Amino acid sequence: MVERKTQKVFATIQSTPSRSIFISMNKFFSSLWSVVGIIGLVFLSFGAAGTIRATQPSDEITKAITYLKAQGNDATKTMALVAAGESVDVAYLKNFSGTTAIEYAKPIMAIVAGGENPSTYPAQDFVAKLKSFASGTQLGSASQVNDDIWGILAFSSAGVQESDLVIQNSKAFILANQNADGGWAWNVGGTSDTNDTAVAVMALLETGMAKSDTVIQKAVTYLKNAQNTDGGFPYDPVSPFGTGSDGNSDAWVIMAINKLGEDPGSWAKNGKDPVDHLLTLQDSDGGFWWMQPPVDFNNKGATADAVIALLRKSFPVVSSGGVDPENSPVFYRIVGSAEEICRGSVFAATAMEVVVNAAEDCGYTYEIKDFSFGKFLSRINNDAAEGLKGWLYRVDGVMPNVGAADFALEGGENVLWYYGESDDEPPVLGDVSDSVDLAVEIVRSGGGGGGDGTPEIAFTVTPSALNFGKLVPGNSVVEQVTLKNEGKKNLSIVAEIRGDAVFNFIKIENVLWNLFETFLGTGLQKNVGVQLSLPAGFNSFGQKQGTLIFWGTAE
Repeated sequence: MVERKTQKVFATIQSTPSRSIFISMNKFFSSLWSVVGIIGLVFLSFGAAGTIRATQPSDEITKAITYLKAQGNDATKTMALVAAGESVDVAYLKNFSGTTAIEYAKPIMAIVAGGENPSTYPAQDFVAKLKSFASGTQLGSASQVNDDIWGILAFSSAGVQESDLVIQNSKAFILANQNADGGWAWNVGGTSDTNDTAVAVMALLETGMAKSDTVIQKAVTYLKNAQNTDGGFPYDPVSPFGTGSDGNSDAWVIMAINKLGEDPGSWAKNGKDPVDHLLTLQDSDGGFWWMQPPVDFNNKGATADAVIALLRKSFPVVSSGGVDPENSPVFYRIVGSAEEICRGSVFAATAMEVVVNAAEDCGYTYEIKDFSFGKFLSRINNDAAEGLKGWLYRVDGVMPNVGAADFALEGGENVLWYYGESDDEPPVLGDVSDSVDLAVEIVRSGGGGGGDGTPEIAFTVTPSALNFGKLVPGNSVVEQVTLKNEGKKNLSIVAEIRGDAVFNFIKIENVLWNLFETFLGTGLQKNVGVQLSLPAGFNSFGQKQGTLIFWGTAE
């Protein structure tokens, strides 16, 4: 019977140590290392997932969108309309100018949501401008935490890698300023509030932190303790000026719940959840009040945030990577000590989830064990961690310095799991290979041998380069390549993609590239169609480069 441990388990563990720490452990604790080995690299720490509401309050959202369309332009309104699938024009942000870091964050996210590049579309490079506020330790004012929080969300939206020094400095600054109650304030040393805590959770998750991380779980505990009996959330649960639930706080906490992959309906008090309370604030015209009127300083400024929250979205609404992680699979190979176990595509939030979720399709067994320092993958089929051997992973050819459960996937990546030692080269797909260089410009709509000289194993691919030209999202183009077996042995041919993630949409002979396989007898050749099809919502524009590698294995 196949063992499939697909139930998500909740665990609170310390942050996964980096690979360099484990190498140091190898020097000082060799006896322990011989038992644990390199499998410490693949900690598992899934969070418990709540059930998702079958339906969302569509009538309420429709009314709210109608209300928003009648209001003046602002960045949050733009993101809300994009989240709802509406067309937007972000030209009003072209000449925006600010004097602080936090002022640039939402305009950057709105420009990305509108399908434009915040580095080139406006009159100035907004991403570079935001970076200009960075010091050697944090972003913006040294007395503020919220500019680091929003800065991370903006950079992530614009496609800045989480390894970027500015992001890492801001992340460290945010972590250093978490209060003892688990929450964050907008300023250094301030009292925690639900708004900044919720957005900090979103930002830290964008940096690749896991939901199960102690920092995140402390923040979740703070938010749950702050929840009122009406199901809603106050700005500050201990404020002497009032602790009533308000629309903005409801919306931002719901966004954080969405980001955590949980159902707001599971966050209930006295049978009422934050969505229930938020909906009580909607007026007949569709707008959402900050609080139920009459209240001093009341307005319907919570409407855009409410729409994003009710649509199960969070900040950033759109990222410029061009891949929607909720709708884009990752491509994987799992290779054991003797043979390839499986390859295909699967939806997964982390590198570890690839193993868990692919098991149902591939039918392999696996085992996850508990140690005092966390959970890790100890076995797939008969390949178990022993001595210095264990299960390793690479993403797009790179071995990350974080545990597999902490490596967040965006969709479109190539994930390789293989059994071996940390210094082993990753397994290849075959005995011989030949490659084709790939190029495309994505534009917007409207714009060894035998005695007779014949080698034992050899084949060629022509042409040596494919240029798909200019391609508009929603369209496709097909190019032809010729595979020729020029050796003495029959070959089984498979494919591999490297380079920009856009090329993961390639199909060869009408199947996804990672599922392509063909037989090529000695001396024979075969013409195959290579099709690049872009989904209509693809939003990463410009020149893209990659490589298509065909691997041949002797039969």
